[in-house]
Amino acid sequence: MLRKIVCFCFFLACSLSSKAQNYGGNYDWRMLGGGPLQIVSLHLGTSINTSTNKTGYSIGASIGWNYLSSFYNLFDKIEHIFDMGIRIKYDFTQDYLQRHSVGAELQFHFPYSTSNIFKNIPQPVSAIIGSGSIFICQDSLLHIIRGYYVEVGIGFAKFFPVNISFMYRWSFFTNPMQPVSTQHVPTQPAPIEKSIHIVFTLF
Repeated sequence: MLRKIVCFCFFLACSLSSKAQNYGGNYDWRMLGGGPLQIVSLHLGTSINTSTNKTGYSIGASIGWNYLSSFYNLFDKIEHIFDMGIRIKYDFTQDYLQRHSVGAELQFHFPYSTSNIFKNIPQPVSAIIGSGSIFICQDSLLHIIRGYYVEVGIGFAKFFPVNISFMYRWSFFTNPMQPVSTQHVPTQPAPIEKSIHIVFTLF
Protein backbone atom coordinates (compact mmCIF):
# COMPACT_ATOMS: atom_id res chain seq x y z
CA MET A 1 0.00 0.00 0.00
CA LEU A 2 2.80 2.39 0.93
CA ARG A 3 4.54 1.64 -2.36
CA LYS A 4 1.36 2.53 -4.28
CA ILE A 5 1.06 5.84 -2.42
CA VAL A 6 4.70 6.70 -3.13
CA CYS A 7 4.27 5.82 -6.82
CA PHE A 8 1.12 7.95 -7.05
CA CYS A 9 2.82 10.96 -5.45
CA PHE A 10 5.80 10.56 -7.78
CA PHE A 11 3.52 10.39 -10.83
CA LEU A 12 1.59 13.48 -9.66
CA ALA A 13 4.79 15.45 -9.10
CA CYS A 14 6.14 14.48 -12.53
CA SER A 15 2.86 15.45 -14.20
CA LEU A 16 2.73 18.83 -12.49
CA SER A 17 6.41 19.44 -13.18
CA SER A 18 5.89 18.87 -16.88
CA LYS A 19 3.12 21.47 -16.86
CA ALA A 20 5.27 23.88 -14.87
CA GLN A 21 7.86 23.96 -17.66
CA ASN A 22 5.34 25.85 -19.79
CA TYR A 23 4.64 28.40 -17.08
CA GLY A 24 5.63 31.68 -18.71
CA GLY A 25 8.53 29.86 -20.35
CA ASN A 26 9.92 29.12 -16.90
CA TYR A 27 10.43 26.08 -14.74
CA ASP A 28 10.09 26.82 -11.05
CA TRP A 29 8.20 26.09 -7.84
CA ARG A 30 5.20 28.26 -8.68
CA MET A 31 3.21 25.45 -10.30
CA LEU A 32 3.81 22.82 -7.63
CA GLY A 33 4.73 24.61 -4.40
CA GLY A 34 2.44 27.60 -4.87
CA GLY A 35 -0.44 25.52 -6.17
CA PRO A 36 -1.47 21.98 -5.21
CA LEU A 37 0.92 21.71 -2.26
CA GLN A 38 -0.78 24.72 -0.67
CA ILE A 39 -4.42 24.19 -1.58
CA VAL A 40 -4.94 23.63 2.15
CA SER A 41 -2.39 25.23 4.48
CA LEU A 42 -1.82 25.32 8.24
CA HIS A 43 -0.76 28.60 9.84
CA LEU A 44 1.08 29.12 13.13
CA GLY A 45 2.20 32.49 14.37
CA THR A 46 2.59 35.15 16.99
CA SER A 47 0.85 38.49 17.40
CA ILE A 48 1.77 41.77 19.06
CA ASN A 49 -1.13 44.04 19.94
CA THR A 50 0.44 47.49 19.72
CA SER A 51 -2.68 49.11 21.20
CA THR A 52 -2.40 47.18 24.49
CA ASN A 53 1.23 45.96 24.37
CA LYS A 54 0.00 42.39 24.73
CA THR A 55 1.47 39.43 22.87
CA GLY A 56 -0.20 36.18 21.92
CA TYR A 57 -0.24 33.27 19.53
CA SER A 58 -2.36 32.29 16.57
CA ILE A 59 -3.29 29.10 14.77
CA GLY A 60 -5.37 28.76 11.65
CA ALA A 61 -5.87 27.29 8.21
CA SER A 62 -6.59 28.49 4.70
CA ILE A 63 -7.56 27.25 1.26
CA GLY A 64 -6.54 28.84 -2.00
CA TRP A 65 -4.10 29.02 -4.88
CA ASN A 66 -1.01 31.22 -4.59
CA TYR A 67 -0.11 31.52 -8.28
CA LEU A 68 -3.20 31.76 -10.45
CA SER A 69 -1.32 32.00 -13.73
CA SER A 70 0.21 28.57 -13.15
CA PHE A 71 -3.31 27.16 -13.19
CA TYR A 72 -5.20 29.38 -15.61
CA ASN A 73 -2.33 30.83 -17.71
CA LEU A 74 -3.70 34.31 -17.08
CA PHE A 75 -0.49 36.21 -17.71
CA ASP A 76 1.13 34.27 -20.54
CA LYS A 77 1.73 37.36 -22.67
CA ILE A 78 3.64 39.20 -19.94
CA GLU A 79 7.34 38.62 -20.46
CA HIS A 80 8.41 39.32 -16.88
CA ILE A 81 5.82 37.49 -14.87
CA PHE A 82 3.38 39.33 -12.63
CA ASP A 83 1.22 36.94 -10.68
CA MET A 84 -1.59 36.87 -8.14
CA GLY A 85 -2.98 34.51 -5.55
CA ILE A 86 -6.08 34.33 -3.39
CA ARG A 87 -6.78 32.54 -0.12
CA ILE A 88 -9.77 32.13 2.21
CA LYS A 89 -8.57 31.79 5.77
CA TYR A 90 -9.59 31.26 9.38
CA ASP A 91 -7.47 31.93 12.42
CA PHE A 92 -7.80 31.82 16.17
CA THR A 93 -5.76 34.37 18.10
CA GLN A 94 -5.18 34.29 21.84
CA ASP A 95 -3.75 37.43 23.40
CA TYR A 96 -5.70 39.07 26.21
CA LEU A 97 -8.89 37.95 24.43
CA GLN A 98 -9.86 34.96 22.30
CA ARG A 99 -10.48 36.10 18.74
CA HIS A 100 -11.87 34.18 15.79
CA SER A 101 -11.45 35.71 12.36
CA VAL A 102 -12.61 34.66 8.92
CA GLY A 103 -11.45 36.50 5.84
CA ALA A 104 -9.65 36.53 2.54
CA GLU A 105 -6.33 37.77 1.25
CA LEU A 106 -4.87 38.69 -2.11
CA GLN A 107 -1.23 38.09 -2.90
CA PHE A 108 0.60 40.15 -5.51
CA HIS A 109 3.80 38.65 -6.85
CA PHE A 110 5.69 41.40 -8.64
CA PRO A 111 8.78 40.71 -10.74
CA TYR A 112 11.74 42.03 -8.77
CA SER A 113 13.81 42.57 -11.89
CA THR A 114 13.22 43.26 -15.58
CA SER A 115 16.48 41.58 -16.46
CA ASN A 116 16.39 38.23 -18.25
CA ILE A 117 19.10 37.05 -15.84
CA PHE A 118 16.40 36.53 -13.18
CA LYS A 119 13.60 35.51 -15.52
CA ASN A 120 13.54 31.87 -14.36
CA ILE A 121 13.62 32.70 -10.65
CA PRO A 122 10.30 32.98 -8.74
CA GLN A 123 9.50 36.24 -6.99
CA PRO A 124 10.89 35.96 -3.43
CA VAL A 125 8.81 38.83 -1.97
CA SER A 126 5.05 39.31 -2.32
CA ALA A 127 2.68 42.09 -1.29
CA ILE A 128 -0.42 40.97 0.63
CA ILE A 129 -3.70 42.71 1.44
CA GLY A 130 -6.61 41.17 3.29
CA SER A 131 -9.83 41.78 5.17
CA GLY A 132 -12.46 39.86 7.07
CA SER A 133 -14.68 39.54 10.13
CA ILE A 134 -13.71 39.13 13.78
CA PHE A 135 -15.75 37.47 16.51
CA ILE A 136 -14.94 37.59 20.22
CA CYS A 137 -17.00 35.31 22.45
CA GLN A 138 -16.99 36.22 26.13
CA ASP A 139 -18.05 33.68 28.76
CA SER A 140 -20.82 32.35 26.55
CA LEU A 141 -22.30 32.74 23.10
CA LEU A 142 -24.83 35.17 24.56
CA HIS A 143 -22.34 38.02 24.26
CA ILE A 144 -20.41 38.17 21.01
CA ILE A 145 -18.37 41.20 20.07
CA ARG A 146 -18.26 41.60 16.31
CA GLY A 147 -15.86 43.52 14.19
CA TYR A 148 -13.85 43.51 11.03
CA TYR A 149 -10.23 43.92 10.06
CA VAL A 150 -8.05 45.07 7.21
CA GLU A 151 -4.40 44.16 6.90
CA VAL A 152 -1.38 44.71 4.70
CA GLY A 153 1.97 43.00 4.68
CA ILE A 154 4.67 41.15 2.83
CA GLY A 155 5.25 37.46 2.30
CA PHE A 156 8.44 35.60 1.55
CA ALA A 157 8.85 32.53 -0.69
CA LYS A 158 5.15 31.96 -1.32
CA PHE A 159 6.14 29.51 -4.06
CA PHE A 160 7.48 27.14 -1.36
CA PRO A 161 5.20 25.09 0.94
CA VAL A 162 6.92 26.46 4.06
CA ASN A 163 6.93 30.26 4.06
CA ILE A 164 6.43 33.32 6.26
CA SER A 165 4.35 36.51 6.24
CA PHE A 166 4.61 39.77 8.19
CA MET A 167 1.26 41.52 8.51
CA TYR A 168 0.02 44.78 10.05
CA ARG A 169 -3.66 44.66 11.00
CA TRP A 170 -6.27 47.24 11.92
CA SER A 171 -9.25 45.81 13.83
CA PHE A 172 -12.52 47.71 14.14
CA PHE A 173 -15.26 46.65 16.57
CA THR A 174 -18.83 47.69 15.91
CA ASN A 175 -20.27 46.89 19.35
CA PRO A 176 -17.47 47.15 21.91
CA MET A 177 -18.33 47.70 25.55
CA GLN A 178 -16.42 50.17 27.66
CA PRO A 179 -13.00 48.68 28.49
CA VAL A 180 -12.87 47.11 31.93
CA SER A 181 -9.52 46.42 33.58
CA THR A 182 -8.62 43.79 36.13
CA GLN A 183 -5.06 44.25 37.37
CA HIS A 184 -4.33 46.33 34.28
CA VAL A 185 -5.51 43.57 31.94
CA PRO A 186 -8.29 44.81 29.60
CA THR A 187 -11.27 42.51 29.17
CA GLN A 188 -12.91 44.38 26.29
CA PRO A 189 -11.40 45.44 22.97
CA ALA A 190 -10.93 49.08 22.12
CA PRO A 191 -13.02 50.41 19.20
CA ILE A 192 -9.89 50.36 17.03
CA GLU A 193 -6.89 48.13 17.65
CA LYS A 194 -3.62 47.72 15.77
CA SER A 195 -1.47 44.61 15.77
CA ILE A 196 1.51 42.98 14.12
CA HIS A 197 1.27 39.34 13.03
CA ILE A 198 4.12 37.02 12.11
CA VAL A 199 2.66 33.94 10.43
CA PHE A 200 4.42 30.74 9.40
CA THR A 201 2.72 28.66 6.71
CA LEU A 202 3.23 24.89 6.86
CA PHE A 203 1.80 23.24 3.77
